Amino acid sequence: MTEIQFLASSKLFRIPEEMDENNGFFFEKDVGFGVFDLEPYWIDIMQPFFTMPYLYEARGLGNKRFWAYIGHHMEPGDVIELYHIPVQNWYEDAIRKMQEKPQHITINIGSRTYENEYGSFKFNEKNWLEELSRRTLVTEYGVTTIINY
Repeated sequence: MTEIQFLASSKLFRIPEEMDENNGFFFEKDVGFGVFDLEPYWIDIMQPFFTMPYLYEARGLGNKRFWAYIGHHMEPGDVIELYHIPVQNWYEDAIRKMQEKPQHITINIGSRTYENEYGSFKFNEKNWLEELSRRTLVTEYGVTTIINY
């Protein structure tokens, strides 16, 4: 089986109309960012690891269209959480790794900061989104929280 990516949100997650093509999945050179309803099977497994109430399957986390959403459409007060399982059949192994030695990432869009197990980094105001796109976004070792405060 393939990987699976999760996105949890503080509110119902919808891709803005001006970005929406193909029913919630928009493309650029065959690479898209999409958010879809999650199967109940995965909700039962993954909900305990997220603090946000709305849980979805995501595709294309970290690509150009994802960063366009983050940079232009994430409103003040919004919170999203991300998690990635590289192989769905081995989800228990990925979850165990996260529980044994969590390596969470926090990104604050408002203050232009990125924090992980190695420290906190402040981005240049002029090119913060480009700098952020070069950082690790999502892993199997911890939940990434993106806030806009």
